Amino acid sequence: MKKENSQSLFIIAAIMVVLTALEIFLFSQLNIIFHFWIIILANLLILGLVILWLDKNRIRRLEIISAVNHLSEETLQNTLKVLPVAIIKFNPQNYNVDWYNEFAEFMFKAAEVDISADLVKQLIDEYHEKSKYFPLSDHFYSVDFDKANDILYLQDVTNEKQLASDLSERRPVIGAVAIDNYDDVTDPLSESQRSRINSFITNFLESFSDARHMYLRRQSADRYVFFTNYQVLSDLMKEHFTTLLDDFRKHAAGEKLSLSLSLGISYGVVDYTAIGKTALNNLELALIRGGDQAVVRENEDMARAVYFGGNSESRVVKSRTRVRAISSMLKTIVLEADQVFIVGHRFPDMDALGASAVIRNFAAAVGREAFIVYNEDQLQDDTKRAIDALNKDENLFDHVLRINSAKKMKVENSLLIMVDHSKISRTLDKEFYESFEKVVVIDHHRRDEDFPENPLLTYIDSAASSATEMAVEILQFQNRGKTSMTSIEASVALAGISVDTKSFTKATTSKTFDAASYLRYQGADNEIVQKLLATDFETFKEVNEVVLAAVMSSDGIAVALGKPDKVYEKVSLAKAADELLTMSGVAASFTLALGQSGDIEISARSNGKINVQVIMEKMGGGGHFDTAATTFPGQSLADARAALIQVISEKD
Repeated sequence: MKKENSQSLFIIAAIMVVLTALEIFLFSQLNIIFHFWIIILANLLILGLVILWLDKNRIRRLEIISAVNHLSEETLQNTLKVLPVAIIKFNPQNYNVDWYNEFAEFMFKAAEVDISADLVKQLIDEYHEKSKYFPLSDHFYSVDFDKANDILYLQDVTNEKQLASDLSERRPVIGAVAIDNYDDVTDPLSESQRSRINSFITNFLESFSDARHMYLRRQSADRYVFFTNYQVLSDLMKEHFTTLLDDFRKHAAGEKLSLSLSLGISYGVVDYTAIGKTALNNLELALIRGGDQAVVRENEDMARAVYFGGNSESRVVKSRTRVRAISSMLKTIVLEADQVFIVGHRFPDMDALGASAVIRNFAAAVGREAFIVYNEDQLQDDTKRAIDALNKDENLFDHVLRINSAKKMKVENSLLIMVDHSKISRTLDKEFYESFEKVVVIDHHRRDEDFPENPLLTYIDSAASSATEMAVEILQFQNRGKTSMTSIEASVALAGISVDTKSFTKATTSKTFDAASYLRYQGADNEIVQKLLATDFETFKEVNEVVLAAVMSSDGIAVALGKPDKVYEKVSLAKAADELLTMSGVAASFTLALGQSGDIEISARSNGKINVQVIMEKMGGGGHFDTAATTFPGQSLADARAALIQVISEKD
């Protein structure tokens, strides 16, 4: 095209040169008038030639453009027909399909799926906006939406998805294994007996790891580490680790050994050092929660831990060396603070108040002013009587504060000690908690994710009967046999242990009675304890009202509901759950009712065969293996019961 244009222009230019030369010649031979007409005719001839040339080339350009457009359109149509991408154009008003290519017709026809408005809407709502793969037959398709032209594109990404799945299943997994109660079991034994137990443990774990193609390595007598991939871990999680945790415990029982396993497991990509550290942290979490369980968490900052097992009562043994170290560390932390504030959980029970009284005494003994903080709107009948009794003691009156007064008194270098709870959501006052940089946690409930970030000291022992028992042990190492508690303080503390042990009939160890004996030495009065824990007539009626509404299932689970339009105190629900558990054939009891907070409150109790703490955790609560609770906000009593039944049915 360019070559032809150049030739035409050259010809016109040559003609113009010839005519110009002719003009010059004629101008020199002819008169001026004749020359003038010659020039006009020559210019008209040139103009005609130019116009003819332009018109000819314009027609040629239009023909070429038309041919190119036709060829492009034909090529595009052929491409759309054979392109392995499903294309669907639709009406944005009603999602009706206007057009689709042959590949879309073939793809959906083979799968016996109609290309309809419902399909278009489903592709946009469920798969494009949520970035999910659209499954069709044995293939998966990515969905792209051209909003400007109302067109959907579906591309086969089956191979890419399979590759991503393969990479996911091959992610490295590192696990840390601890043998629960190993020292307690083996300490009294001879070397030959200890060797036999070591062989039993090693043989069991090696057989398990060989069957799963895992790499196992022993680090010490009671610690192992294993390496595998995510596919193996996924299978174990689907089994809820029963083939490992339950089988080991059963085999150990067959050898007359009180042993179980705790596992901390993590997985991720490339960074093996970080994965290993996360696995060790998960193992520590499993041990703090009472052992006999697996804690799995991905090596990601925002990843949450997943718990498996925990189906046996905690048997973690506290050494006096550890408690002495805790007492010494707490003393140092308290002395570095200007003030100490002690808080229990929302709607505190006697154990929270008893532990607070003991820790306040500990702080006073080391020379720091400490305050028990409470919210008068959250007191039950027994804790209200205890607060009133503490306030009547002139030596204690200034050290028992309402939450509003505590907020006003707090200074910058203050220490907050959380007792009988470790969940931020359950603390007495979240705003008050958030105002502290220094936090200490003392609790006997199993730890979960909602935990203070970087506490100065954490003392959690799920094997302890109560937080008060733990606090008394700490105080004993500080006082060294001295009498420092008032009679009312010691009595409140003894009442706290009494409540959590059901009057010393449950979850007691020798340490529980040692703590009670120490409190008696400090002046605890049984008569005061009885008055603090006395049940008033209205509470007695509420308890029996709930108990009589209980429904018993075939597997020994009792569920009782309060009246839908009546507000119940937590203590009534707790006592009703305790009462149900004393009945023949009841393995676990759950009481539900509208609480003072305006939400549904649930109290759970177990005889040791069912882990109610795990059940309550799944509903946003927590607690101990056989004593737990939760608050179920924004739901009716019927909805809460349905949710509870669903969680109970999934417990296995």
